Amino acid sequence: MRTYRIPNEVASELKISRSIYLFDLFLIMSLILIRYMTIPLVHSDFHMLYTLFLIAFGVFMIIRPKTNPKKRMYEAMYYSIVRKKDTYSSIDYSESE
Repeated sequence: MRTYRIPNEVASELKISRSIYLFDLFLIMSLILIRYMTIPLVHSDFHMLYTLFLIAFGVFMIIRPKTNPKKRMYEAMYYSIVRKKDTYSSIDYSESE
């Protein structure tokens, strides 16, 4: 009978370098593609500003907030937008200690 190794964690992110994950690379590549597709729509005087805005937007979406380091900023923003604002969920302080 064969013995198989079962991984303990299957949901881990693939790390490409010290601080860049595979999803971050895909996000950067998609922003580059969006830039090349939309640059003809931007006035020629604003090409550099548009590029700088996309770079800042990409960096902002990739960083992890200090309040929730396991999620990226776009996930934290998504959860804050779609959460039910009329419900209250208590925080159990004994679990966090």
